[in-house]
Amino acid sequence: MNIAIDTIRLIGCEPHLLPHFERLNRHWIEKYFAIEPADIDSLQHADKNIIDKGGTIIFAAAGEEIVGTVALKSIDAETTEMTKLAVDEKFQGYKIGWRLVKEILRLAAEQGYKKVVLYSNTILVPALNMYEKFGFREIPVEPGRYKRSNIKMEYIFDEERPQYAVAKELGELISAWEQQLSGISDQEAAARLRSGKWSIKEILGHLIDSAINNNVRIIRAQQISLLQIPGYDQEFWVKGQAWQFMNWQNLIKLWTVFNQHLVLTIRTIPTEVLQHTVKVNENEPVTLSYLIVDYVIHMKHHLSQINELFNLKKDTI
Repeated sequence: MNIAIDTIRLIGCEPHLLPHFERLNRHWIEKYFAIEPADIDSLQHADKNIIDKGGTIIFAAAGEEIVGTVALKSIDAETTEMTKLAVDEKFQGYKIGWRLVKEILRLAAEQGYKKVVLYSNTILVPALNMYEKFGFREIPVEPGRYKRSNIKMEYIFDEERPQYAVAKELGELISAWEQQLSGISDQEAAARLRSGKWSIKEILGHLIDSAINNNVRIIRAQQISLLQIPGYDQEFWVKGQAWQFMNWQNLIKLWTVFNQHLVLTIRTIPTEVLQHTVKVNENEPVTLSYLIVDYVIHMKHHLSQINELFNLKKDTI
């Protein structure tokens, strides 16, 4: 089905639209799980359970057809639950879910809420990925909700999140350099143009070593403040990992995937632990916030070295 994205519009709730709220949600629940008593009540009586209790329901329409919906269900003065997000399968791939979430978050902020929570299931990977991109992060799920809910996430408004900026910069760095690195041949990457210095392969390998070690630091520092951990011998790791003899394209893939994982790791750091401290060897303690910023600075330094060596190699041809 081909539809123009600009023909999809978001609309508020009217009584005659409520059957679509049940239809759309019943379909996806029955596809992946089983309808529970709480579902029947909330879907068939959304006006009583959501609207009349201060909640909000919105819909997405393509022409005259209702193709998506999502709701806010008030919990207390500061917290609301985003619930019953559903998009008609025929209209998936048009970012309708994305638009619904974006609008419902705007409405939650407009209504003065400080926090939005949601309940989901780990088998719904595309949805969870979307929530994470919006800034939702996983928190402990309490028992007694839906049987199918094994994950809870929250979004906090107006929270300063420097980890987001770091993750964004790292992601952009990976995207920009993956293609550039692929333009270097295996022979060019293996050349040691300066005596006693690393080749391009070894520099990129060193950045993988850095990712391995910093991933552990970032995870452990979230759990324990004033953490003391050992450093690592860079030369020993580069030789021990035998980066010089690895296929160049595979090396690029490994660097890319590991750092894409680090983007996710950094994005999901709880803000309250950013001031936890890490002491590497005998160096002065630094905060977790400093650690993730310095990781990107370190990467940019070595990527500049790769660029310099590649240009030097071209000049000698």
